[in-house]
Amino acid sequence: MKKEKAVLSIQAAVMLCAAGMVLTGCGEKVETPGKTETAAAESTETEQDGQKPEDASAPADTTNSTASVGENVSDGADVNDTENADIDTAEKELTLQQARIRHYYGGILSQITAGWQLPDGELDTSTLEDGFGKMSDNRFAVTDIDGDGREELIIQYTNACMAGMFERIYDYDPGSGELKCEFLNFPALTYYSNGIIKAEWSHNQGRGESWPYTLYRYDAASDSYVEVGSVDSWDKALSETWYEGQPFPDELDTDGDGTLFTIWEAGEEEDPYAYEKIKYNQADVDEWLGGYLAGAPEDAKELSIDYQPLESKSYADFVPAYLRLLAEDANSTRTDTDADLGLLILRDDEEHYLNTAKRLLTEQYGLTMEQPEENFEEYTVGLLDGEERFSFTMLDSGDLCYMGEKVKDVTIFGIYPGISVDGAWEKLKAYGFYASPYGESENSLITGEGFNNVSISFDAEDGKVTTITVRPFCAFAG
Repeated sequence: MKKEKAVLSIQAAVMLCAAGMVLTGCGEKVETPGKTETAAAESTETEQDGQKPEDASAPADTTNSTASVGENVSDGADVNDTENADIDTAEKELTLQQARIRHYYGGILSQITAGWQLPDGELDTSTLEDGFGKMSDNRFAVTDIDGDGREELIIQYTNACMAGMFERIYDYDPGSGELKCEFLNFPALTYYSNGIIKAEWSHNQGRGESWPYTLYRYDAASDSYVEVGSVDSWDKALSETWYEGQPFPDELDTDGDGTLFTIWEAGEEEDPYAYEKIKYNQADVDEWLGGYLAGAPEDAKELSIDYQPLESKSYADFVPAYLRLLAEDANSTRTDTDADLGLLILRDDEEHYLNTAKRLLTEQYGLTMEQPEENFEEYTVGLLDGEERFSFTMLDSGDLCYMGEKVKDVTIFGIYPGISVDGAWEKLKAYGFYASPYGESENSLITGEGFNNVSISFDAEDGKVTTITVRPFCAFAG
């Protein structure tokens, strides 16, 4: 009889992924549970006639390229000032890229926490459905775990049966828009600073107290982890004979501790559990493992991962942080942002954006607020000279509607009734909006699918916007 490694596997195909251990009496190892998708197009204030841009239907990386430090400058220019400007620009773009990646991860985390589903597969939710625990018992982390300079998303899912537990490493490339699963295994992992992962098996069905494990290393060429080799043990005290009845080889136990190990490298064709493979002492195992952790100028260090509970408040700022960066850039060419009702959704305060909008319109623009339906207190309209210009619906996250004619300098993400359709699309792209796959109309846009994104739609007539509706958005919230 041969022992089987209980290691999960996965195909990395995507469209839109340890700490304390306790041993059970059954020889199972479980872990005690304990840490986004649009792109902004370039900002423009010019309204254009014609068709909407072809790339407006999906996110894309529109980060501007950075001039190299030391690039030729015009006569009289200060070279140091130019270099400093290049450095500032590069830092800004790096910050924007990191925020964009986290924005995308916010969508994945929202899909898991609200939709109970992975972007590339199914979750074992039987434990959650039966009421034994909750989603926040699982954990996640966002960190550059493989050392490639870009943050990955680690999902550690333990609130499930043994077969349903896993730890996944997802990597999102904002340049290509590709999400891939770099690694999948049982959640009993030790990460090292040189890209090595020590993955303990979910079960120890062997004849040794030392827990078996497999080593993996990060391969930059494939942007994934590849298997290196595995270690298992045999304690004479547990069994004096091997699987086929062969006796414990005392003559090989040179350190006299009653334990021998088998070591096999990935790709070996011979049977890793062949009797003749059980020949290594602890010093041999230490040397083998040390060979993968040794390096210059220093040996690899075990990494401490900042895991967070898998719940919405743990990643609540991933989306707003990205959208605020886009808004900061888009607002740089505007002088009317104080009257932009859409930007109120991005504000980091406890007051509901609809209440702030109603107060702004009442105090500074002379609108009158009324509740036209006696039995529907959540619905309010804003009147100007007796004409309805705004409506507010305080259900779910809240809807704001802007209609009729433009009211002075009031806008929603830079657009207003009367602006051309093409001009509206161009302005909204600067704030990270793209065509919504969930929209019921042609002019329906979103900034992403996860919690704290924004949805905007508008009606049009003769190429001009007539009515605008904006609201906070999450595709996975019911």
